[in-house]
Amino acid sequence: MTELSKLEGPLAKALTDDAVASYLKDNPDFFLSQLKLLEQLRLSHPQRGAVSLVEIQLSRLRERVAELEEDITQLMSIAAGNENLFRAFSQAHKALFAASREQDIHQALRTLASSLQLSVSLRFYDVGHHALNKKSVDAIKAAHFCGQHVYLGRLRKADGELFVSHAPELGSYALVPVYKGKELGFLSFASKDGGHFQPSMDTLFVEQIAEHIAILLTKWQSDE
Repeated sequence: MTELSKLEGPLAKALTDDAVASYLKDNPDFFLSQLKLLEQLRLSHPQRGAVSLVEIQLSRLRERVAELEEDITQLMSIAAGNENLFRAFSQAHKALFAASREQDIHQALRTLASSLQLSVSLRFYDVGHHALNKKSVDAIKAAHFCGQHVYLGRLRKADGELFVSHAPELGSYALVPVYKGKELGFLSFASKDGGHFQPSMDTLFVEQIAEHIAILLTKWQSDE
């Protein structure tokens, strides 16, 4: 048998690392016919010195299993969090279905905020003690919404106080317009954690609550 280390000329040039790797990839059963070679192979390891190919494969498999277990744990945690969100918003919708006055809406929102450990506020344009100033809101929208329907992210305390009472310093917010034919106001959630609300988060639940509130208000106005 030819000793590979003594090859010269074109054959030596053709036998590159890539060529050997390609051959082994195309012939996965190679080591089944070379069991003695497999047992003799030793690869350099920075911590353990020379180890066998089988040991390296087993070590990598263990690492992969550990990574998969960590992924599963994270997915289970996310699933549990999503289930809690679903239950909290479902209860809020039930309370809104039973609402007969605006005060009932605020109570449903307070219960929702408590279950989520957030601050919540429902404010309208030119209505109530904490009426929204449209010019100020438009400035916030121009600076932060970037063409999006809902804003998720941080705000300075001065800006946050336009939407919620006792706005946290550099907290994060979910600002959701209450819209029915026109923008009536904003449903706002705030967290002291600056990273709680992020632009990549889904907004389905908060938008559905805002829409439900808009439907109720419009219905009550038409009944008057």
